[in-house]
Amino acid sequence: MNLADAIEGYLLFKATRASPETIKTDTVMLRQFCQWRGECEVRGVTADDVRRYLAFHLDRGLSRHTVRRHLAVVSSLYAWLVSPEVALAEVNPARAVPAPKLPSQKIKSLTHDQITALVAATDHTRLKRRNRAVVLFLLDTGARASEIAGVKLGDVDFQSGRVRVEGKGKKQRYVYLGKRALSALWLYVKEERPEPAQVGDDHLFLSADGYPFSRRTVRSVCGSLGRLAGFHVYPHQFRHTAAIEHLRHGMDLISVQHLLGHESIEVTQGYLAALSDEDVEERAKRTSPGDNWRL
Repeated sequence: MNLADAIEGYLLFKATRASPETIKTDTVMLRQFCQWRGECEVRGVTADDVRRYLAFHLDRGLSRHTVRRHLAVVSSLYAWLVSPEVALAEVNPARAVPAPKLPSQKIKSLTHDQITALVAATDHTRLKRRNRAVVLFLLDTGARASEIAGVKLGDVDFQSGRVRVEGKGKKQRYVYLGKRALSALWLYVKEERPEPAQVGDDHLFLSADGYPFSRRTVRSVCGSLGRLAGFHVYPHQFRHTAAIEHLRHGMDLISVQHLLGHESIEVTQGYLAALSDEDVEERAKRTSPGDNWRL
């Protein structure tokens, strides 16, 4: 089978298990790869082709993050092609190609004072109960913007604080709200949630005119609150903050991985670097075996 036809088949398969935005990005990247490689059979693509393709993007100035995504998309295509159900290729050439190393970057989380300022800023907005609930939901759960936008009323257990979200690849998991976040959410639902613009729409978070949140809406809410508070804010900062604070207050790394929906523990481990010596000292004292065993 030629590469172009294989890509179209893969995208049809992927559409059953990924978000429209992911499919859109994968489509663009795979068609770029096909155009760069030129007409060929799927078995004709080699690891050297993939290396040269990544080098091509690096030379034209693409970020290493984006180039790594190109590699991941090509690898996913070939993982499908070599699967027993498809069996259109014998090897995945992308597996032999290392991803470009990322420069070490300091994780941009929010401070306690910044979170306090954002919560205070909600009092100066039109839907203050909703916006307070959004801030505390993001802070407690570390949910992605697309995940919070997709939450339905039936996904929330107001007794336990457990919330079902749908992450990347349409994988479902549970996240958890503390008492303050749950109370804020309950007040929003009972007192301020707008009438849905579409009958029967049960999305949890709605715009002022009753339409369900999108990822862009979440970014807009965070951005507006940040401007009121005097600094730039975007949703992923809450995700970083949630991870660091959960680790800081004693949650183990595996639990944080599950909470955030990371496929790889290596991604979660990156947050450990944000912990200070004082954090480690406090936890060491709290978990001292000698003290806990009362020796």
